[in-house]
Amino acid sequence: MNPHGEPPPGEPIEPDELEPVENGEALTAEAAATDPEELLERFRVAATRPEGDWRLALIETMALWPLAKEEVDGRNFVYLLAGEAFDWRTLAERILAAPDIPVPREEREALLLDSALPAGLSEEEFRRRLGFAKASAFLNYFYGVTIEQAIILAVEEEIRKRRYARGFAPNDDRSDVAFEILYRATHDELITEFEVETGGKVGRRSRGPERAGGNLGSIDHFTYWLFQRRFKNADPARIASDTRKGLEQLERMRLAQARKNSDETSASPYIDLGDLHTYRAPPRYARRTRRPVRA
Repeated sequence: MNPHGEPPPGEPIEPDELEPVENGEALTAEAAATDPEELLERFRVAATRPEGDWRLALIETMALWPLAKEEVDGRNFVYLLAGEAFDWRTLAERILAAPDIPVPREEREALLLDSALPAGLSEEEFRRRLGFAKASAFLNYFYGVTIEQAIILAVEEEIRKRRYARGFAPNDDRSDVAFEILYRATHDELITEFEVETGGKVGRRSRGPERAGGNLGSIDHFTYWLFQRRFKNADPARIASDTRKGLEQLERMRLAQARKNSDETSASPYIDLGDLHTYRAPPRYARRTRRPVRA
């Protein structure tokens, strides 16, 4: 640890050092003293500099953003799901949607819809620029939303392959079956449980890219809730197996995109999976292995 309480570069982040943040609270004392309007004005200036990169300025703005959630023009933006998972794309969307932001619409949409991190940054560099608190919450989002969605897709694909092997035509039921396998409840039952427990709302058949409709944040919140629910009800071996399945699904998707572009380097992974496996500390919800007590 350095004098500021942060691990040295390259060292794993210890999840026990993070406490959940209530919606509306600032992530850090430094952020609490930061005015969002002042940050937006600084970003406007930085984005107009010809020698700079507006995407790096955006990351700097996100690193200092003080709120875990806010309401803007009648829309609720939640940046910290369940007080512990940082959704950087929702925050980026809110910043880029502010008045007089000098970034072309095409470039904004490309950043929000691209599976890669901004400015071609590696996951380690992206976390470093975000700062300790948001970097830790970013890993929670990766495991709780990105990986969870990949696990669902992987199970759906397994169901589809089994139907083909048995001579059945594909149908639209594999999604519900996947939810029953993973969570022991149908998609609609889970949404009802989610809405009662959290007060959130999500479309009954929300699938595909829906950020333009303002619904992606609620889908991500639902997905993170599914992750928490599955974690509480599954055994450690099953959790590890499902996580591996999700990681492999992400890698297959990355390689498919690379083949589509005919250039593997143009489809960099959302997370460097090679680096990911080097972490000695698990994400916030990973179960710790008990060590035998020596007499």
